[in-house]
Amino acid sequence: MAVPKPGVRATTAKKSVAEKKSKPVAAKPAAAAATKPSTKAAARPAPKRAAKPASKVPFKAAGKPVAKPRAASLPASQVEGRASTSLVQQAVDALRQRILAVTGPDNAFLGSEEQLIATLGVSRPTFRQAARLLEHEALLKIKRGIGGGFFAQPPSVQAVSRMAAIFLGSQGTTLQQIANATAPVIEEAAGVLAGTSDASVRRRLAEHVKQNAGFEASPDEGHRVQAVLAFDTLIGQLSGNPALALMLSLLHGLVRNPAHGLFRVTPARARAHAEYQQQLAAAVQKRDVATARQLARQHSASMSSGLPKGALAAA
Repeated sequence: MAVPKPGVRATTAKKSVAEKKSKPVAAKPAAAAATKPSTKAAARPAPKRAAKPASKVPFKAAGKPVAKPRAASLPASQVEGRASTSLVQQAVDALRQRILAVTGPDNAFLGSEEQLIATLGVSRPTFRQAARLLEHEALLKIKRGIGGGFFAQPPSVQAVSRMAAIFLGSQGTTLQQIANATAPVIEEAAGVLAGTSDASVRRRLAEHVKQNAGFEASPDEGHRVQAVLAFDTLIGQLSGNPALALMLSLLHGLVRNPAHGLFRVTPARARAHAEYQQQLAAAVQKRDVATARQLARQHSASMSSGLPKGALAAA
């Protein structure tokens, strides 16, 4: 048996150790690495998760969430159950504008139901509700049968006066209060009329006084009442101010209505009114504003005396 030389064994041992060091270490299987918990990781506390943002749904005081409004293709008024009111009001406004735009005679033909439904673009129930409301406003007249249809009625002082009488009657208004409210309106209208530069307006007032001359001697008290109130109404119309004209016509219409108490014009009062009319017409012809206003104040004071007591009838 051959004996190794000295130094050969040590060299071989060193070579084996060097080969082991240079040989790559095999990677551990991924599954094993994933399943085997790390001692260091287990010792660390789990990180806190970031809190989710709070819900945007509002809460009531009791803590219960309020339901979000549901999206809908219909307008909000329809979703909330007010569709008919909104559509009817739109139809009323559109039809009222057509009536007010009519420049022809009273009771001008607007069209049949089918024509107006097509023009307004609404349903039949909506149109009929709108027509009833305008009929109540005395702006629309409905005729049935042959030759019927829908006809325009221009706004009238009588319709306004009727509604005003209902309101004032419900408030317990007296004729004396109405006369007190009318006095400054008459004075303003007389002053505006006296200051006008329109000769045709002054001429029209003079012609009215001339045509009604002698009314104070009429045995018919109704005729005397009519002459007194018609003159004041004309003053408002000739002033050129629609607001003054409306208020004088409205208030005198209430005074004239027998349902609100009898407005008396005795022969003595009729003579005083006849003199006032002549004097005011003369002041207007001279364009004397101060005198016209003074005469109107005196006339109103005379007119308010002797009015019936008590409130207007409520209906």
